[in-house]
Amino acid sequence: MALSPTLWRTCRVLAGPTRLRLLRQIIAAPDKTVGQLAEEAEIGLSRASQELRRLQSRGLVGVEREGPFVRYRPEPDPLVSSARPILAALRGAFARSGRAPDRQIVRLATALAHPRRILVYRELLDGPRTVPMLRDRLRIPCAALFRHLRLLQEGGLVHATQGVYRRARNGHPLAKCLTGLVQPAP
Repeated sequence: MALSPTLWRTCRVLAGPTRLRLLRQIIAAPDKTVGQLAEEAEIGLSRASQELRRLQSRGLVGVEREGPFVRYRPEPDPLVSSARPILAALRGAFARSGRAPDRQIVRLATALAHPRRILVYRELLDGPRTVPMLRDRLRIPCAALFRHLRLLQEGGLVHATQGVYRRARNGHPLAKCLTGLVQPAP
């Protein structure tokens, strides 16, 4: 599978609760087979295989074939520069919390799982903005802009006060990592 290490695509993969559950299992106990991971996640073998390939395509897991078995381990692909810091952030997030906080990880990943949301966040790197300022600068239709801002807020990356949007400080390890990977617009 060809690698396409776009940040928003990686976030889209991380926003899937099943994929996140599989990644949590791989980090907790490396070298499990697809069958073992599927059984623990209570999903079918085919679905587990598809979801694991998606994680592999983002450079977050390594694969080793052993006869008829395929084993997965938390091994960042050296060709994907974002894989190592994202994997480290996820390890930190998993270590500090139980399973319930996976919802927070899904919301964080969803916040940056679209190229327009990354553009909005990048625009806020330059300072607070109102909706008209963002709309004029980014040329995003108003309804879409509000939807993107809502998802950024739900992810804890943006907050609004009296119609002015700002970047939010978020101490979650994945939030720190992902916002650090968002580069200012050229």
